[in-house]
Amino acid sequence: MRGVTIAVCVLVLTAGCLGNGGIHASSTETEEAVTEAKPTPKQPTTPSSQKYNVDVERIEDIIHEKMNERREENGLESLARNETLDVVARYKSWDMAQRDYFAHTGANGTRHAELRNQFDTHCKYSGQNIYKDNWAKNSQNVHLALTNNEKIASAAVRLLLTSPGHRENALSPHYDSQGIGVFVDENGTVFLTQELCG
Repeated sequence: MRGVTIAVCVLVLTAGCLGNGGIHASSTETEEAVTEAKPTPKQPTTPSSQKYNVDVERIEDIIHEKMNERREENGLESLARNETLDVVARYKSWDMAQRDYFAHTGANGTRHAELRNQFDTHCKYSGQNIYKDNWAKNSQNVHLALTNNEKIASAAVRLLLTSPGHRENALSPHYDSQGIGVFVDENGTVFLTQELCG
């Protein structure tokens, strides 16, 4: 089953998922991790693009609410909002934007479990969904599109829950809390990370 989930994650180009059945998520990855010389910052050092008027905190809140609505529709408990996981998720989204990659393994080789350990988060069950959408390519007026918090959040949740692997991760009964992190780069690309814990 884990192999099927990973295969689905690889096939989806604009979203990614990583989950486990009670072991660290990165145990399914085989490449060697590369350690970074400088420590991982606890908060992104670059804010979401000032070029656009984007309320990333409101987008995060809407995504949290919409994910819980979908869980309730499927007979599952709502996920609590976890501030520590929010910090991890925001860092991951920022890191993908700043280092120009889109993957669960960081550009420096840091795996999901290692990232969680850097933030001192320990979960019996842990998972991660990632999403990326370039609003500059999808809209004639990027400024206007990026002020539509509801549309950005709805698109992210819809895409994640349309993909079987991401849906399985987001709607898993093993999780009881989540963190949501959104970052928008200077090109209008929206990066979203959902960190799950149970």
